[in-house]
Amino acid sequence: MEKGEELFVFRKFMTDEDGAEVDACFRGAMDKLQTLYPGRDVVAYDARTIGIGTDSLYSETGMDTYELGMVDGEIPAMRNTRDGEVITFRV
Repeated sequence: MEKGEELFVFRKFMTDEDGAEVDACFRGAMDKLQTLYPGRDVVAYDARTIGIGTDSLYSETGMDTYELGMVDGEIPAMRNTRDGEVITFRV
């Protein structure tokens, strides 16, 4: 693998993506976040962006924001906008 080449590529959903696919991913992402972080506040900013409460010292707002998308065009995922962590989930 060459320098800078990523093993998996995350691509966030754009506003013109298929609504049914985005809605299914949104529900899956909400379930995954509530499972990973039980009891934390979850906020839906829009159909493609979710926030969840965090106690991280690096968070300015007390919320981590996740963008919804796909890894390699086929695996539903979300990416933390603060640290770039990608979490995959099932739909």
